Amino acid sequence: MKELMRLNDAQLKKELAKMHPYDIAEKMKDSSSDAPMRIIRLMSLNKTVEVFLELPEDVSRNYFNLLTESQKKSFLQEFETDDLKHFITSFEEDYQMYLISLLSKSKQAKLRLLMSYDEEKIASIMSTDFVIINQNSSIKDATAYVINTSKDRDFIDDIFVVDDDNVLVGSFSLKDLISARASDSLESITDNTNNYLKIDDSINTGFKKFKNYAEKVLPVLNENRQVIGIVTADDVLNIMILEHEEDIEKMTGVGDYDESSSAFVRAYQRVPWLLLSVVLNLVIALLLSVFERTLVEVVALIMFQPMILGMAGNIGSQSIAVTILKLSHDELEGKKAEKRHIFKEIGIGLLNSIAIGIVGFLLSYGVLNFTNMGDQSPLLLALTIGLSLTGGMFVSAMAGVFIPIILEKMKVDPAIASGPIISTLNDLFALLIYFGIATLIFLL
Repeated sequence: MKELMRLNDAQLKKELAKMHPYDIAEKMKDSSSDAPMRIIRLMSLNKTVEVFLELPEDVSRNYFNLLTESQKKSFLQEFETDDLKHFITSFEEDYQMYLISLLSKSKQAKLRLLMSYDEEKIASIMSTDFVIINQNSSIKDATAYVINTSKDRDFIDDIFVVDDDNVLVGSFSLKDLISARASDSLESITDNTNNYLKIDDSINTGFKKFKNYAEKVLPVLNENRQVIGIVTADDVLNIMILEHEEDIEKMTGVGDYDESSSAFVRAYQRVPWLLLSVVLNLVIALLLSVFERTLVEVVALIMFQPMILGMAGNIGSQSIAVTILKLSHDELEGKKAEKRHIFKEIGIGLLNSIAIGIVGFLLSYGVLNFTNMGDQSPLLLALTIGLSLTGGMFVSAMAGVFIPIILEKMKVDPAIASGPIISTLNDLFALLIYFGIATLIFLL
């Protein structure tokens, strides 16, 4: 940043025009307000918007608030509607109303409509900046229309063709339009594809369509098959990345992660989950005191405890991961799909539990025959370990299937099901089964 600030205004303006918005944003993030405000003043309005989209929300809000009201109006008007929605909703609710009032009436209407959609629906991230052409237009008319009416923020890579009732007919690329001869018909370059998104489709449905059909953009249709917006592959991918990051944060109990946060803030976010885990582990210790006599008389049980806990945790994590993945992809909608998943995962858990239980029995029996672990029968100890592996793993597998589904029905984000709390509960189930079976075999 210091090197840039040494340039005069003319030199700096020229240099900024060559730089990528991301690189400019990186330099602005950690600078005092004077240098970034000089950069904002020298950049084109369109470039400034692109830079703001690369900045962390708190930083972009800070610089935006330093603008005059006139500058704010021009700045907001330059956004694409989907990006504008994201930017405005990052402010406090009361301030959002003020920002919306700075927009033109037409843009206000578009934005309010966009903000009215459910955040889980594809319509909430669509853009209303696109170009449509009537199917009766000629190549010459279509070319003139695109040149004369499209704005800088309009998406024109793909142009949508509609009939007289604005019902979608198909689409063609800008490249095809440029390559077409004046004598060609619009129909000859129109792709009558049926790939589109419906207004009530979820974002996950949109992600699947982009993945399956390798499209760059898809139109969003209302119930009358009229185009009301478009969604690009980048839009969906960005949302999926954000959701994935949020799920990882919840699954690991680290709270809302922010690179700019201090070590103290990050520690404060994680401590509550760790403290709750401590409390649950103390509960485990109290419950296991019931098995004190078993531990005293069968000391060899301690040797195999890590294996029992580890295997139960592993199979539980697998079941939870698969279930959360299917929930996030909307693959468990309807009782039939849900039951099929539950029975399949329980079947897999049972087969794996029995297989590992048998292997654990054989291996532990072999180890115990060559190791002096007290007066207990190696066969009975090995049987305890084998049964405990089978029981503990099966219960953990079932917990991994049912807990995310139950949380989803309770309107609680199932990603928390993989956090430290559920891991601790899996430990509790595994230990209760382990020492319970040992007590039955050796003391009763």
